[in-house]
Amino acid sequence: MNPTRHVLVSAHQCAPGMGSEHAVGWHLVSRLARRHALLLVTADNEYRPAVEREVRALREAGCTIEVFFVRDDGAFESKRNTLNVGFYIPYILYQRRVLRLALELNDRYDIAAAHHVTINGFREPGFLWRLGVPFIWGPVGGLHYSPPALFGVLPPGGRWMQRARSALTWMQFRFSPRVRLAYRATQRAGGAFVGATPDIAERFQRRFGGTVHWIPETGSHPPVPAARGPSVGGPLRLLWVSRLIDSKPLGLLLEAIARVPDHAGRIALTVVGDGGARDRYEDTARRLGIAARFLGSIPHEATTRQFDAAELFVLLSVQDLTTTVVFESLARGLPVLCMDLHGYAAIVDDSCGIKIPVRTLEQVRGDLAARLDALARDKARLRPLADGAVRRAARFSWDRNADRISELYDRAVGRRPVVEAAPERAAARVL
Repeated sequence: MNPTRHVLVSAHQCAPGMGSEHAVGWHLVSRLARRHALLLVTADNEYRPAVEREVRALREAGCTIEVFFVRDDGAFESKRNTLNVGFYIPYILYQRRVLRLALELNDRYDIAAAHHVTINGFREPGFLWRLGVPFIWGPVGGLHYSPPALFGVLPPGGRWMQRARSALTWMQFRFSPRVRLAYRATQRAGGAFVGATPDIAERFQRRFGGTVHWIPETGSHPPVPAARGPSVGGPLRLLWVSRLIDSKPLGLLLEAIARVPDHAGRIALTVVGDGGARDRYEDTARRLGIAARFLGSIPHEATTRQFDAAELFVLLSVQDLTTTVVFESLARGLPVLCMDLHGYAAIVDDSCGIKIPVRTLEQVRGDLAARLDALARDKARLRPLADGAVRRAARFSWDRNADRISELYDRAVGRRPVVEAAPERAAARVL
C-alpha cells in the first residue's frame, strides 16, 4: 500500500477552462492538490485529455495527485437539476462504479477521507459514505424552494414543473434513506457536511441534527475592479448576463424599467446571452420603448468588457442557487441587484448590492422600479457599493473556498482540528 495519506475526491464534472459544475470541480481540485495528496475520480468524457494534461502539470509542480476515469453513460449537460429520470438513473449507475473503483483504490492507497464534490445536489449523495473512511459531502445544493409568488412569470408548464419539483424535493429530503445515511456518515469522526448556502446547511441540521458548515458552491477569481471613474451624467447602465429562459425572468426587469419615469433617456440595458425566450424579450423591450441592446452569446473576453462598462449588474432567477456571473460582477467592482432568496441572499449584502424582498410579484416589480428610479436620479450611491463589491469578492474567492475545505481535510487526515470562524448564520459554521 502507498504510505502517503490521500483524500479521494469524486468530481463527476471537473475540467479546466470550463464553466458551471466543471469549473467548481477543477477550481477546487487544482487548489486542494497543492495542499493534500489527492486521488481524483472523474467522468471519462471529452474533457479527459485536458484533465490529464493539467494533472501532469500539477505533478510537475510538485503536487501529489492521481486521476482515475469512470465510464459515464449519461447525457448530463442537458439534464442537470431536472426531474428527468434520464439524468438520475445513469448518474446513480455512475456513482456505483465510483464506489467499486474506490474500494479497489482503498487496497492500494492509504485513503484518509473521501469527498463527494460534483455533481452535488442533495438528491444524489453517491455511495462513498460506505467506504469506511471519513466522508465529506459538499458543497451540497438542490434543497431550495422557489417562491410561489414568482410562478406568475412562468408559462403554465413551468408553473407545474416548479410545483412538482417542490413537492418531490420535500419528499426526497424527508424520506430518502440514502440522503439520511450519507448525512449521518458526515457526522462521524473526521467527516463533514457542507451546504452550498446557509439555508441548506440549516435545513439539514434541523432535520438530522449534528454539525454543518457553509461554503459557497462557486467562487470568485482575484478582484480586478474596472476604472469606471465617478458615475455622473448619462443613463444608468444596467447589465444582464444569463441564458434567456423563463426561469430567469428578464421580462420582470423590463416591466420594472417601463415604470421608471422617462426611462428611455435615464436607463440603458445591455443583455448578454441567448435562449428560447430571447425573441419574446426583445419584442417586450421594443413594445415598452426600453433602451436595450441584445448582444446574444459573446466570447468571455467581450463579456468582461461589458462588465467594465456597466454600472449595475442585474440578475433575477426563480430557481438558481448561485451563479458564477454574480461573483464575476463583484470581482469587477460592479454592484449587484438581485432578489433576496436562495444563494444570493447570503452572497450579496448591503455593502455590495441591493436585494429585493419577495412577497408578491407586483411588489417585486414595484420595488425594482423604485430602486432603479432612485439610482438613476443619484448614481453616486453606486460608488460605495462598487468598493464593497471588490471586498465581498475577496471574501468568496476560489482560494478561500479551497482553504476552508483544506481545513476539513486536515482534520480528516489527523493534522489539526478545524478552526471555526464566526458564522454568518447561527447554525451554519463558516470555515
